[in-house]
Amino acid sequence: MFGWSRKKKGPAPAVQPVRETPKEDISLEERVLRHVAELIPGTVLEGGELRFPDCGGLTMRAEFPDLDGPQFRMEAILEHPDFFGPLVESTAGVADSDEDKARYAARQIVDSVLDALLPALRGGGEPVPPVELWGRTHRFKASVSGVLLMNAQEPPERRDLWSRMEQAALDCLGTQKVYWVKLYMAHINGGDTSCEVRINGWVVPELTETLVQIAKEWPLEGMPVRSAKQYIVLVQDGDTCPACPYTWEQVKELTRQAIRLFESGTKYDQIPERLEGSSPDPSLAEDVFGFLPELMAQVIWPQVKVTSQFSISRHGAGQTSVWFTQCRAWDPVYSAIMDHLREDRPDQDQVLSIAGTSAMCHALSNAINSGSKLEDLMMSQAFMVSEQYQLW
Repeated sequence: MFGWSRKKKGPAPAVQPVRETPKEDISLEERVLRHVAELIPGTVLEGGELRFPDCGGLTMRAEFPDLDGPQFRMEAILEHPDFFGPLVESTAGVADSDEDKARYAARQIVDSVLDALLPALRGGGEPVPPVELWGRTHRFKASVSGVLLMNAQEPPERRDLWSRMEQAALDCLGTQKVYWVKLYMAHINGGDTSCEVRINGWVVPELTETLVQIAKEWPLEGMPVRSAKQYIVLVQDGDTCPACPYTWEQVKELTRQAIRLFESGTKYDQIPERLEGSSPDPSLAEDVFGFLPELMAQVIWPQVKVTSQFSISRHGAGQTSVWFTQCRAWDPVYSAIMDHLREDRPDQDQVLSIAGTSAMCHALSNAINSGSKLEDLMMSQAFMVSEQYQLW
């Protein structure tokens, strides 16, 4: 692994000592946090989480959702008062001992997401072109990590990934205080590629395609694989960042209420009013009512491709095209759906009581009746909202 175009580091703060514990008594998760603490002086490890005192309340936990002998996948869960939802970054690898697993995972996190995140939360970064959305201007500063390379000395044409994807990614930003962008591309022997552009954890296929084309043209020069990864954290200026009237958990709770209303047989046209009566914001009620059926449909028919942009038609104000990443409620609504499917295990009738009301379901029915196959379809979405609707 070779880090290309690394940034100069400032003087390190004093090292925070970590209480000694016999190594055999240390969990794999804590081993990761201890290695991160060694690499980033000034951090404080306590209660199963790592705190970063000079980053305004940033904390990190580690989990291993996949662990099979030497193979593993680790998730770093980072939370901060300015994040609307948690930042979850994963890394996978192969190592025989727990110590080697932890050391590798820690180094990957430090050299990618934390390399961009820590300077951003300390006020660093460079201004980027303003984002225009819903009649308002949003100004961000971008903190950019170095490029992590495998089997290569430099990225294609000596250009980092962010320089290629900056404007396309900026066009997908909304009103949140903090956004994180992950850029990854790999060219694999045999002509295959593995690429992704993620914004706050969500893959944006239309942007990913740009990296696919670049990866295809990256000569392997005898290597079985070549890859490049870069992380960017964007923090919005306080003067242009609106105060959102709801939280991540409030979106999930309202979504859970909507699920109960749909599954209990509440009349469809009564649900919006019921949701608005319980919502901290009228626009959130509209988002939950609109997004829930469409996202449920996407979950149960994953083979159907859906565009990342959709149309919002506001009564009396025409149509506006937005990216799903610009809709703050999209992610927690999806999270609530996945919690429901995993924890409550609804039956088919309950699931279809929600997905069956979606525009996607009706379009699929018409397409199938016309002889189309699900995997050949590309669906677009549109949402009708009130004149007072506000995109958060």
